[in-house]
Amino acid sequence: MHNEEMNLAWQFVEGTDVSVFLTGKAGTGKTTFLRKLKELAPKRMVVVAPTGVAAINAQGVTIHSFFQLSPGIHIPEGESAGSGLNSAGRNYKDSGKSRFYQMSKEKKNIFRTLDLLIIDEISMVRCDLLDAIDGVLRKYKDRNRPFGGVQLLLIGDLQQLAPVATDEEWSLLSPYYETPYFFSSHALQQIKYVTIELQHVYRQSDDYFVSLLGKIREGNVDTEVVRALDSRYMPNFNPPPGEGWIRLTTHNYMAQRYNEKQLAMLQGDLKLFTATVDGNFPETSYPAEMQLGLKVGAQVMFLKNDISSEHLFYNGKIGTVVSIYCNEVMVMCPGDEKAIKVPRLEWENTKYVIDEKTGEIREEVEGKFTQYPLRLAWAITVHKSQGLTFDHAVVDINDAFAHGQVYVALSRCRSLEGLVLPRPLQLQSLKIDHNVESYISTQLSEAQAARGKLSEMRAAYFRSLLDEQFRFAQCVQDFSYLLRVVDEHLYHQQPEYLAMLKGTRDELAKRIVVVQSKFQAQYCQLLQAGDMERLQERIKAGANYFAEQLMQIIVPVINKGKFTIGNQQTKKQFANAMDSLTQSYRVKLFTLRACADEGFSVKTYLKSKANALIEKETKKTATRQKNVGRAASRYAESAGVVPNSKGCEEEGSVLARRLGVVGAEDDAKPKEKQQWKWYRKK
Repeated sequence: MHNEEMNLAWQFVEGTDVSVFLTGKAGTGKTTFLRKLKELAPKRMVVVAPTGVAAINAQGVTIHSFFQLSPGIHIPEGESAGSGLNSAGRNYKDSGKSRFYQMSKEKKNIFRTLDLLIIDEISMVRCDLLDAIDGVLRKYKDRNRPFGGVQLLLIGDLQQLAPVATDEEWSLLSPYYETPYFFSSHALQQIKYVTIELQHVYRQSDDYFVSLLGKIREGNVDTEVVRALDSRYMPNFNPPPGEGWIRLTTHNYMAQRYNEKQLAMLQGDLKLFTATVDGNFPETSYPAEMQLGLKVGAQVMFLKNDISSEHLFYNGKIGTVVSIYCNEVMVMCPGDEKAIKVPRLEWENTKYVIDEKTGEIREEVEGKFTQYPLRLAWAITVHKSQGLTFDHAVVDINDAFAHGQVYVALSRCRSLEGLVLPRPLQLQSLKIDHNVESYISTQLSEAQAARGKLSEMRAAYFRSLLDEQFRFAQCVQDFSYLLRVVDEHLYHQQPEYLAMLKGTRDELAKRIVVVQSKFQAQYCQLLQAGDMERLQERIKAGANYFAEQLMQIIVPVINKGKFTIGNQQTKKQFANAMDSLTQSYRVKLFTLRACADEGFSVKTYLKSKANALIEKETKKTATRQKNVGRAASRYAESAGVVPNSKGCEEEGSVLARRLGVVGAEDDAKPKEKQQWKWYRKK
């Protein structure tokens, strides 16, 4: 990693289950750390962000789409207003709307097997949204632990953009939360997490300017800061052409009006370039203009990095359009020797899926947006400048309306000399939230203490997973439940099966529970002595033993439990009990086999556990869906609802499920035809 703080954050994420809040001034490398983490992927993880644009920039997905949360506020139920108390498995009400959308099996599998959740731009995430995330993860992973036991990596700067909470929204939320910020989340307050602040500023090299920005960020605006900013007040400043000056504004309409005015002043014809959208790409996430209007002489900014070997441009680079010929756009940038021929580039909208072959969580492209990576750039909003760096900027921010907005704007500039204020900066524009100041002060003092505990936390994490590997309480509990169901409801119909279960109970206690207790004492002694070689030998031997014993004990219970039950309620209870036992047995067997083969490590254990938790579609279900898809696809073509490619069973199957077409026949039935006609009308 690039520096000490990044390396520390990496070690917490990779080697512990402690959640991390990674913060730091603008330009300290938070985005760089995220990209490196995605590249190395130490755990099963996903990346989410609060807005579509932020998600595209982070190469992740939006919070609402991933967790399938309805928009609006999420008020916790079952809590006394203002009490700050919450309970596992609580429900949420959100303006009368359904709390959850229907989850697919694949999405449930992702939740069940998730180790690390990364939330970028956490400063914009409201407290109730973070608690709603907690509710989803508890529902599908572990209802008794905050966030279902998933480790969090929260990335952002609270001194930058704040969460949106209108007066109406806050009037509904304030009885339950102290502030709108993420750190007021009830679930977050239940976990221990470490705050790591990145210190080294990569964006600015001028120490004096960095110190000024630091004071503004922290709300310590003294006479030195005022004097320095006043020196950059130039009311009649006209940006020299060709130097790439950009105007930062607080509101969209201000930037748009300024850009349109400048474009209209140029001679020549306006050339329109229309983006193409393939697949699913929400309009709210468009990374560039759908209709890009350019003229020769227009000042533009690149919206994407050049991934070719030449690296001719980067996200935020300013230039001027010097020629437009047919569909060829040439842009000249300050300091360059020749103009850049701008290519049309793709942005991808992705979703997370489970890889069928490896069982890993991976990204799958579900939509593409193709456009020239340019936007008019005489002016841009502070919000859209997030993460960018400018050599020359006119900063018009007296109309700042949110905490941190002025700091974000000023920190986009590389130097004080490259900054111009068209109006004197009013001190009331420097909006500072004292709740944020107090929180940051407390967190950073606690973070210093946590640094010295890293090795202790890594060891505790290893030990906790090792204990989990050789803990059989869930298997015993699920078996006991199955025995109780049979003993209470099936003792007349299945006396032999009941007798076998009672005998199995004794075998479980003798061959698993008692031995496990002794074995734990052995590996704890070796762990304490630091004899890792001997420890791994004992672990492999123990894993072999327990895997063999479990197979001998549990497999007959599962195989002989396939009989007919007349009473529907009893049938359902028995099926649930058998499913629970089968699942806990499957998880334990998968992890023990991996441990016996490779020894015990955090990575091996997490991977084998995740693979065991993934629910596979049965062959019967898969065949049925394929048949449905084939029939649906054929009828879709005949009805005019044509899939992307002829005979595409997958898309036909999706449409079939959406419309309730449930038959698996080769030809669509009359009822199905009616549904397809209805779809065509829609």
